[in-house]
Amino acid sequence: MIFTSMIWAGNFVAGKFLVGHASPLTLTNMRWIISILCLIPIVWVREKRLLPPHQAILPLFLMGLTGVVFFNIFMFLALERTSADNVGLLSALNPVSIAVASYFLLHEKISARQVLGMLISLIGVLAVISHGDWHRIAKFHLNTGDLFMLAAVVMWGLYSVTGKKAMQYVSPYMSTLWAGAFGFMALLPFNLPSFTITGPDKAFWMATLYTSIGATVAAMVFWNIGIQKIGGTRSGMFLNFNPIFTAILAYFLLGEQMSPAQVVGTVLVIAGVYLFTAGSANRPIRLRSKLI
Repeated sequence: MIFTSMIWAGNFVAGKFLVGHASPLTLTNMRWIISILCLIPIVWVREKRLLPPHQAILPLFLMGLTGVVFFNIFMFLALERTSADNVGLLSALNPVSIAVASYFLLHEKISARQVLGMLISLIGVLAVISHGDWHRIAKFHLNTGDLFMLAAVVMWGLYSVTGKKAMQYVSPYMSTLWAGAFGFMALLPFNLPSFTITGPDKAFWMATLYTSIGATVAAMVFWNIGIQKIGGTRSGMFLNFNPIFTAILAYFLLGEQMSPAQVVGTVLVIAGVYLFTAGSANRPIRLRSKLI
């Protein structure tokens, strides 16, 4: 999950760049067709089969609908209409969305200690994103793009829940492949009439490969492994590391300085995630699935 967060740290930046060259539908389909082509040989070599069992079809289709179709469309629509800062701020709600969806749909239990850890980590995320300037949060106002990002957050919570169900029958590799395939097939008929790329250059293709191979193939497989091993709620807590890794990458690659508030926020996030996960890593999650 740490590696997943590290890879995703640069995804919003790459996405912000890509929306100037193509529509959200086109970008989503491009991202996933490249990912699917990469995943097919990986799944075949590892499992010697490509087709999932029939029990997994419906949850895999729901994974594709929520995590591939709606999440990506809503995220790119948000990036077209609001700032990357706002998108990053609202993405801090992803762990909450996963925890709520897991509680109501999978009946994953959340203890008072875990709620405290979630709150501490959320405060740390806000400190990192705001650079300690709490006026930025106080002056935050929702616009259309922000509403699209909130919708994306909801979709990610549902994706994580359906992923837990799907991986009762298939591996994280096959679940990533077929979620992408179902999502791609659902989007393609709507995208074909308007599939257009404006001014693709070397930077565009580098960003596309990053979002396709790094942020999709590698990160989505890592994410699904985490969902399978430790459940959606605990996996979701590691998303709080995304803005931290973004700040670290900006420090080393762009020369941006980390403020004392960001350092304090980083410590709070780590403390919150530790408090949330400590003592429960080896306990099986009690599930009474009523989703499918």
